[in-house]
Amino acid sequence: MTTTYGNKPFGLRDVKITNIAGTTQVDLPAAQELTVTPRLVGGELKGDDSLKAVVAFVEAAEWNLAAGGISLDALAVITGQAVSVSGSTPSEKTTLNLAAGDAMPYFKIYGKSMGDGADDVHVKLFKCKVTGNIEGAFAGGSFYITKLNGVAVDDGSNGVMDIIQNETATTLPTT
Repeated sequence: MTTTYGNKPFGLRDVKITNIAGTTQVDLPAAQELTVTPRLVGGELKGDDSLKAVVAFVEAAEWNLAAGGISLDALAVITGQAVSVSGSTPSEKTTLNLAAGDAMPYFKIYGKSMGDGADDVHVKLFKCKVTGNIEGAFAGGSFYITKLNGVAVDDGSNGVMDIIQNETATTLPTT
């Protein structure tokens, strides 16, 4: 028998970015939005002036992420670059250098939404890559919000994504 849950996800409770090897994970404590849209490929077969068959399958998933105050460690996982630290407190300086020609790596995104009871819903994107601009604006009277988007493809063993509904809320996976 299939268990039915409340399945009324609310808000964005947690987002984690993990490198593709699963050895480095960074939490996004001020994540504001994670949208996922499966990209479908489909076709129609027509004959005798009528529609005879329709086919559709998941090719990939398009995602958008917005987070406030995204850390340089998270951007390092997303961009495949290293963070360098120089100096010491109170004059420490942390730098993430992006150069022309740097290739973006694959990484994983885990997201969590709370349910309206004791439940929650998780989404796991297994092989993501940024395919658009990483943007943000420094503006008077507002926080810096980083926005980025990309595509998740089949990782060869888990598929493109999992959507998991938990009857009792659980934490997101760790490295």
